[in-house]
Amino acid sequence: MFRKILVATDGSPKSRKAVETALRLKLQTPDIDVAIIHVSEVPSKTSVESCGESSLGIVVLPESTRISIIRERDEILEEARIIAEEMGVKVKLLSKTGDPASVIVDEAEKGGYDLIIIGGEGFGKSRILGNVASKVLNQFKGSVLVVR
Repeated sequence: MFRKILVATDGSPKSRKAVETALRLKLQTPDIDVAIIHVSEVPSKTSVESCGESSLGIVVLPESTRISIIRERDEILEEARIIAEEMGVKVKLLSKTGDPASVIVDEAEKGGYDLIIIGGEGFGKSRILGNVASKVLNQFKGSVLVVR
């Protein structure tokens, strides 16, 4: 059925369920490869206007913002690693930066993943389907399992 699963996490309760779902699938079918990805979203232009811009047009984030993004990423991936370890499952952890939906789909396509598992809603306000999950559903040509 599926050979490679990419599960996206943003640290929300629904993404934790997505991670657990992927790990249970791995336990049922040990030949499946599972990778867990977290995408750190680059702050919007309006939130970094006061940060400064280099002569090359590159936005320079304040050190405190960079540290905060790194800390959040590390905490989210560490939680996923601990869940996998507790379930006795080996996984690959991936950390990327950019637009979450685009990066998830790009990674899935480049990595040959045939299933993306994603939480139905993250920390956003959508009650039916989260923005990232909706975009992944629309952009990925393979199978997508949305966990609610």
